[in-house]
Amino acid sequence: MSGQRNSFLGPLFVGLVVLFALVPLGIMFMMSFSSSEFVRFPPPGYSLRWYETYFFSSDWMDATRRSVVLGLIVAGISVLLGVPASLAIDRLSPKKASAMLALATLPIILPPVVIAVAMYMTFSKLGLAGTYAGLVVGHLTLALPFVIFTTLASLKGLEPELFRAGLSLGASRLRVTMTVILPLIRPGVLSGALLAFLTSFDELLISLFIGNPTIRTLPRRMWDGIRSEFDPTIAAASAVVVLATLAVALAVAGLSRLAGRGAKPETD
Repeated sequence: MSGQRNSFLGPLFVGLVVLFALVPLGIMFMMSFSSSEFVRFPPPGYSLRWYETYFFSSDWMDATRRSVVLGLIVAGISVLLGVPASLAIDRLSPKKASAMLALATLPIILPPVVIAVAMYMTFSKLGLAGTYAGLVVGHLTLALPFVIFTTLASLKGLEPELFRAGLSLGASRLRVTMTVILPLIRPGVLSGALLAFLTSFDELLISLFIGNPTIRTLPRRMWDGIRSEFDPTIAAASAVVVLATLAVALAVAGLSRLAGRGAKPETD
């Protein structure tokens, strides 16, 4: 009887947690279609005017494009730095590899506000505060660990004999890495790149501390909108961000599944 009760309470608890997370999103989506001039729930009517305001506003579109470009730059640099770092960590002894992973984990363990304040104090002395370069470096600090983790996870699924076999056939270490290892871990690298892009795209605190009013990302534009106008355009922009995040999450899940299949040895 207790086993049946536990089997019932488990799914019920999970369902309540999911419902608790989805209800605010549902309310936000409803308000994005509101016909009211202000944020009201329930909406007095429904209209697409706020999506039209979002997509045809140069202010909102400039902030969105800036976030997309910044995310792509951060994702690209994260791959260029994270993949070689992962290959190096994979060849270290377990003790040294654990120490390097602990160091790489720090940016996503520490509270974001602590990192943002520390970056502001440091970048102010270096002349990077209020610059686009400082914003890239700040977002890169939070995005890079995701590329390292996903790449290392893909490397752990490879047989070590693959590298030694390539060397025994006369290929250099670089050629084996480029022609054998990298194609096999490509899904993990792409998953890390997508997560790095998403981390940069959604980042607010670093944009507030390191950026300036002329370099406004979409999260900062939404923050400014909440403080000043707070009309349903904020809800429409939030809905777009949620849908984009969901699309990236589904892509990461698909790539992770593909990486898991690629790591399994083929059997006759």
